[in-house]
Amino acid sequence: MINAPWDHDRCFPGKVLRRPRKSADLRWNTVFCRSKVRLNYWTNKPPSASNLRLFQSDGTWLAWDDCEEDGKTRRGAIGQVEERLLSALNATNLMALLGSGASFAAKNADGKQAPGMGDLWDDVRQKVGETNFDQVVANVWGATDKKDIESLLSLCKMTVELQAARRAAAGQDATGNMQVDLPSFVQNAEQAILDRVDFVSEKTDLISHKEFLRRLARRSADKARVKLFTTNYDRCIEEAAVTRNLALIDGFSHSAVQRFNRDHFQQDIVRRSAGSTRADYVDGVFHLYKLHGSMDWRRRKSDGVVIRRLGHDENHEPVLIYPRSSKYQEAFAPPYLDMFAAWQAALREPDTTLIVSGFGFADDHISAPVWSALESNLSIRLVLCDPCFVPVDELDVSLIDTQEHAISHTNENLHTYQQRILSLVKEGDSRITVLNGRFSDLAVALPEFMGETDRQRLEARLERIRGQDDGDG
Repeated sequence: MINAPWDHDRCFPGKVLRRPRKSADLRWNTVFCRSKVRLNYWTNKPPSASNLRLFQSDGTWLAWDDCEEDGKTRRGAIGQVEERLLSALNATNLMALLGSGASFAAKNADGKQAPGMGDLWDDVRQKVGETNFDQVVANVWGATDKKDIESLLSLCKMTVELQAARRAAAGQDATGNMQVDLPSFVQNAEQAILDRVDFVSEKTDLISHKEFLRRLARRSADKARVKLFTTNYDRCIEEAAVTRNLALIDGFSHSAVQRFNRDHFQQDIVRRSAGSTRADYVDGVFHLYKLHGSMDWRRRKSDGVVIRRLGHDENHEPVLIYPRSSKYQEAFAPPYLDMFAAWQAALREPDTTLIVSGFGFADDHISAPVWSALESNLSIRLVLCDPCFVPVDELDVSLIDTQEHAISHTNENLHTYQQRILSLVKEGDSRITVLNGRFSDLAVALPEFMGETDRQRLEARLERIRGQDDGDG
């Protein structure tokens, strides 16, 4: 699902700088990890725009709502953020990049959810067996207490290549006499990852994804189609679009066997009546680009054609860029090359808005084009939302519950491109809006476009009826 799972240590550093007030004790959800108390501030917190804070040029994070202080009203971020978002959504070209943090908004009644890096580590360990897993870790990595499945798979791949090169140079069988069957280990690890990201069904609660898509779908159909880019393997966006009766153009044909062809992105969906030659663009159509593949993409081994298909067999292989350091090179193989070409081209378009949420900028092959666009495209606007900017362990309750209207603390463990973007804001770059918060908070903060069409109003009524029927069931 997720090429670069959330780094919990980066987002929520382990140290606790102060004790909580007694009145706040019951609101804290503490998780013990390696004898450090982790404060899981965001767990079970309802989505709300009030959770967001705006980064200002003076380096502080401004609260969303206005407040009264010493008989005076101190303005919050709500006014200027809503104005910026409305202007951004009205751009000629609108694109969004959703990372693993967005998928954490998906909820299942059985508790299944999007995995983080530690979850994938545990799943692979269970899949291959604890003894075999620990032996591989010891052989290729040595002693480590990091649950970093990306680094482990990268080391395994490099070790396999090194062993093969050494044996080939010595004229030996490249697969013989290995202490550990690393190719089989990698294959089993990748299967465990594929199984874990299959957590989305028609019963999954995707309220944040549906709300996000609904608000973007209200754009005029005369404007360029919204382009959705995601690093996730899961089907959160697809399932949310189905329930909202929205259409996705994702590069696959509409035939019985859906085949990928990049030319399909040049197609559109229009409505024509029998008695007229006029064609009207259909509302709520998106372009979807899955940069690292999808759990329902398969490559036929017989001819290399990529089709949409679920299930595993020996005649089809998953089309995914698994978490490892070689993903940059793999991104230049089809169909990923088509996705990344579209990503780079979209960032160069004039009057463009890019909304980024749940993406940690750990993947240079995705992050570098964003920075390049900020350097060269004067008409691009960036809206960046992530809960990792403000360290929760320091300011646990203060993000919302404190009386502090502006917070001066920023996470010191941000990735390079995140730090550069914040530096641009400090330099007064008005093209950039940085918010501390979750994807689910951003989804409800996006402004509503005025003037629903009759069809949009009908879809809203039908959605409410379907919700009532589900409740009765």
